[in-house]
Amino acid sequence: MTILLLIVLAMPLMAQTGDVVLCEGFYSPWLNEGWDVGGDEWVVWYISNTANAGNKAHEMQMYPDYNFNGTTMLTSPLVVLDQYDYIMVQFNHSVEVYDTSHKGVIGIGISQDNENWESIWTDTINQSILQSKYLLTFDMEPWNNKNNHFCFFYSGDGSCVKNWFLDNIIIFADKKDKYGRITEQDETGFIAALSYLSKVGERAKNMFTRQGRSKNKFAKIVYGNRL
Repeated sequence: MTILLLIVLAMPLMAQTGDVVLCEGFYSPWLNEGWDVGGDEWVVWYISNTANAGNKAHEMQMYPDYNFNGTTMLTSPLVVLDQYDYIMVQFNHSVEVYDTSHKGVIGIGISQDNENWESIWTDTINQSILQSKYLLTFDMEPWNNKNNHFCFFYSGDGSCVKNWFLDNIIIFADKKDKYGRITEQDETGFIAALSYLSKVGERAKNMFTRQGRSKNKFAKIVYGNRL
């Protein structure tokens, strides 16, 4: 009986490898609490009843004015990461380019105060990107304060990018193993399949559990190709 009880108690611990600390599918026609847009003007961010990023409607759409020149961003609520060693950021997106002779930059930024931002990942855009799923892994060691805001940003002019669609943004956090290594993958291949989705609603949970992820933990593109 004692041995059986120990096995039962150990099962949840074995399954729990980390936590989904941010999960956003843009289901409502308005931004959820803590999300915001900022940066230079002449850019419209709105939740569109489309599925260009590769999932079901709705999704976030960035539409810059043709004369726009600057940086615009979609910012997240505060993400508490003080008990974790690394994060994985997974999202779906697509980019529609106006003019391939112009270049713009998309990226992810991090900020402790939601005002001063540091870029942690960028990608130069000079051609359209089809429906794609990206998975990025970041070691949190460089940041002393592990409670941060994140943002998705575009920097460039409006004559380059016509639309940028974003959907199903997940931040998964975990601790390194006793050897200081980052877990490569779980058995099912989903970024958070062995995690407890305690911070999202049932609808979001059901949607996200159907996603897959790359076997390479540092893969930037899980699936999708550029035009």
